[in-house]
Amino acid sequence: MVLVSWLAFRERPVPVTIELAGERLAFDEPDFEPTEWFIDATGRSALVQGRAGDFTMVFRFGAHLVTRRFAKGQVRVSVSQDGLSIHPANPGVGRITLHGIDADIWARKIAGE
Repeated sequence: MVLVSWLAFRERPVPVTIELAGERLAFDEPDFEPTEWFIDATGRSALVQGRAGDFTMVFRFGAHLVTRRFAKGQVRVSVSQDGLSIHPANPGVGRITLHGIDADIWARKIAGE
């Protein structure tokens, strides 16, 4: 019964868009002023650079959106044919990969180069 209820009534995850990510950012990080956006081509996450030079990731966690804020050089990044992979230091958050053509540019920004 629990499985049937879960399948019938669970919340469906929505794609991450600038509008939804902006709403989440305004709630979680009211002092963060976004200047540039990198939206994942698969709709799973967004990477945002702020006016102060820091970054925030907005990504799906279950059916909800969560944010993680970090400064330049604070997280490991790598670029592969899959895209830009960010390895946050937060426990419980694994690697997040953003797919898109700007991976090299964003990797340099995050590393502080």
